[in-house]
Amino acid sequence: MSGFWTHLIVALAAGVLGTLLGLLSRRSPSAPPVVEEQAPPTPAPETAGGTALDHVLAEHRDKWLCELNRCEQAVHRAVRAADAVSSLPVRQGLRQVVHRMDAELPTVRALVQLARELDDGGATAAGEDSTRSVALERVHGGVMVAVSRFTALGDQLAGVVAELAAGADQQQAQRRIAALRESFPLLPAMSAILAGKAARDETPETDDPSSLVDAPV
Repeated sequence: MSGFWTHLIVALAAGVLGTLLGLLSRRSPSAPPVVEEQAPPTPAPETAGGTALDHVLAEHRDKWLCELNRCEQAVHRAVRAADAVSSLPVRQGLRQVVHRMDAELPTVRALVQLARELDDGGATAAGEDSTRSVALERVHGGVMVAVSRFTALGDQLAGVVAELAAGADQQQAQRRIAALRESFPLLPAMSAILAGKAARDETPETDDPSSLVDAPV
């Protein structure tokens, strides 16, 4: 009999405990659902190729750098033409001309840099703006003289190489090379350019290819 009462008491206690737990679970508020925030999309990094392309396009839009590029390309063409000559004495003479051309490129770069600074200058007073305009015009004249003389001399040097390839006499080639050396310096002094004398200078006589044939050694 005592065992029966023991089981009954245990069953009642378990039932009461289960009822209390059920009531407590219904009264406690449920936790709100967690909303995961989506991270904003990461912008695609700018590729190095795109940056380089923008830089190249900006350079091509710069008129001053284009003029400098024409002078540099004239020197590069002259180098390739001189290296194509098989005769050692003639090749050495042509390389001397190329070396003189290359030695004057820093002056062209300085002119271009000065022109860009004058061209990109901010707002100034009326008098200063007039002075800057005059200086820019003179520097522009110096740059144009440089482009004209570098390209002309490069064409003349290539003409010597073409004549040699066509079977011209090497002595005649040496006379033409000597005449090319007489055309230096290609540019006047910077002070002369800023004084406005560069644009008024006449083109050297060696710019005429016919004057090179009978030039003295």
